[in-house]
Amino acid sequence: MFNKSFLVNKIVNSLLSNKFEVFLTHGCFDIAAKKDYLLLIKSLTNIDGLNQDQAMSLRAVSYFLSAYPMVVSVKTNRSLLGKEIIYSRFNLPVITPEMLLKILEEELVPAIEAAKGKHTIEIDAEGLREKRKQMQLTLEQLAEMIGISKKALYEIEKNRVHPTNETVKKLEAVMKIELKNPYKMKTSEKIYLKPKNEFQTNVSNELNRIGIDNSPVYSAPFEIVGKEKFSLITSLTKDGFEIKKEANVVKRLSLIFSSKAVFIAKKCKEHEVDGVPIVLESELPEIETSKELDKILEEKA
Repeated sequence: MFNKSFLVNKIVNSLLSNKFEVFLTHGCFDIAAKKDYLLLIKSLTNIDGLNQDQAMSLRAVSYFLSAYPMVVSVKTNRSLLGKEIIYSRFNLPVITPEMLLKILEEELVPAIEAAKGKHTIEIDAEGLREKRKQMQLTLEQLAEMIGISKKALYEIEKNRVHPTNETVKKLEAVMKIELKNPYKMKTSEKIYLKPKNEFQTNVSNELNRIGIDNSPVYSAPFEIVGKEKFSLITSLTKDGFEIKKEANVVKRLSLIFSSKAVFIAKKCKEHEVDGVPIVLESELPEIETSKELDKILEEKA
């Protein structure tokens, strides 16, 4: 029987066997993995346990770090997940450990998605249209042959909707062509979260002022993520004691992410901890540009 620990171990073993560097953490993602690209993975035995704050934070972190986000799970409250189906929760792809392994090993698995109780497949819509024209079939003729409406086929050819698995099977049988597109991981679209407190608001506004596009995040090992010419993870803390507890995690994550890291503190006598520079909140208004911040971080580290 799957539990959280077993699931994480299964994911980590798949990543390590495919030569990924792996770091375990907690919050909106449990695993950060890097090879030629960066993966941020949330693991949940039951996908219905994913909440909106976690999902939105994972999407924001993934966007600003140019990472691929995904949730790996095995079941819902009602049933087991299909091993080769891509589900979706809060605009995040949800897959099984078996599907993850196939993706990591670059197997050309079809992009079968679960949507509104149906399994749909992403296809080569342009190839479908070209093949239909080669066969000298009208939209109406082909639609009648496979048992769907002319309008539905038109929407499929325009790539506005993905056809059901059954429709794809009929199209491929009639046209003697492979239409299924292999699944490709996708990065997150730009997303900004609202600050949850005054500290987050002040620091986020200061980073925006000096030219660093950023977003607060809620359930991560850091509180703000941003990027300009460099990506930046920012942890907020009231005193130096909290920094010492978190510094190792933040440092290791910054190495995995190939990003800069900084602690913004209300008060602290140190300039850095474990190579992570510390900037006082009171110092931020004196910084004019992101280039100046970058120089300060290098000097303090």
